[in-house]
Amino acid sequence: MAYFITGGHPLPDESFHAKERRGNSSFKEMDGDTDLIKLVDATQDDGRRILDGSPSVGRPLKPDHIPTKLSREPWGIERVPLLDVETYYGGNLLVCQSFKDVLEELEPDVHQFWPMEIYVKGEKVALRYWFIACHRIRTLSTEHCYPPLQGHGYWRPSPLGQRENDRVVFSSEAIGGRHAWVDMAHSDRMFSDAFAERLMALNLTGLKFSHKKEATADTPVPSILNATKPKSRSFFSRLLGKT
Repeated sequence: MAYFITGGHPLPDESFHAKERRGNSSFKEMDGDTDLIKLVDATQDDGRRILDGSPSVGRPLKPDHIPTKLSREPWGIERVPLLDVETYYGGNLLVCQSFKDVLEELEPDVHQFWPMEIYVKGEKVALRYWFIACHRIRTLSTEHCYPPLQGHGYWRPSPLGQRENDRVVFSSEAIGGRHAWVDMAHSDRMFSDAFAERLMALNLTGLKFSHKKEATADTPVPSILNATKPKSRSFFSRLLGKT
């Protein structure tokens, strides 16, 4: 299995007003300059467009201009407690030490965890890490996605009203032993089932897990995909130029 993991989700027992306050809170840089951040390597490949400085393309960031201090505004920590995993800078993950430790154990010295001191009302309340996934690979299954993948391995949904058979399936073989990655032709960061299961056991706050289908070489191809494959013509039909 593969998982898409997001952060910043309210606590189960939070009141409606607390959830509303949380939704209106944000992290502001106290130093650094995110507009000046650059990738270590911004060379375009045959995947989705790479914007230099983007933290979501599966490539590491240069250390220049990375913030080290964030202010959580505008609510006090008593009214809106800090979560273990928050969202930051366009849906990126701001993670706690436990998240970092588990991923580093499974996949050491691959991904970036930029330390961020978190301040609320001028007081330092926690240390979090800005997580940057640093594997950029193709992981969609060419045999199991529907509609079939298009040129350069892209997946596009069916027209509205015709999506009952749509399926996005990742390839176990393509994922290999990786535990965090960005699919260069489809989506943002993804995580392995091994990592996600370890994370679930920790009961960290703020997390939401979205399970994605994964296939191996032995996984049967859906019947609808077999039906969409062109039928082979007989030798005599080809010879006569008939369909």
